[in-house]
Amino acid sequence: MAPSRPNTDAGYLDAAARIIFMGGLNRQVVEGKWPGTREAFLDFDIDKVAELGDDDVDGLAGDDRVIKYRAKLAAVVTNARTMRELAAEQGSFGAYVEGLYNEHGVAGASKRLSDAFAYISAEGAKHWLYATGYDIGEVSEKVERKYAPFG
Repeated sequence: MAPSRPNTDAGYLDAAARIIFMGGLNRQVVEGKWPGTREAFLDFDIDKVAELGDDDVDGLAGDDRVIKYRAKLAAVVTNARTMRELAAEQGSFGAYVEGLYNEHGVAGASKRLSDAFAYISAEGAKHWLYATGYDIGEVSEKVERKYAPFG
């Protein structure tokens, strides 16, 4: 049975943030900080996160609940703003991703997502698709362990 996709746009932002923070870290480190990260980012409510400013990001960079990497924290806010714009155009961010995937396949969707989102490479975008329940083809055990859909 294929994993289900997020039922809210907050689920996509949550998964994108995990992808960002897992760059250079293992899943266990990120998962250990995730309850505090989710709280600090207001349950990844796209509208609320998009309204955070530089002072808020500076505060998060000193917050022990999160991984204190300011550029990545700022990327989550920037990406929430991008998601909010795309959701407004498509009805939801999930609908936007579904359209990209259906029209451009894994490679094309990954490229477009990486072009639009901060701190997410094409490979990271592919992992983002995988983490949100999209079939990206065969994956290695290493990729499965690190990026399997988040529970």
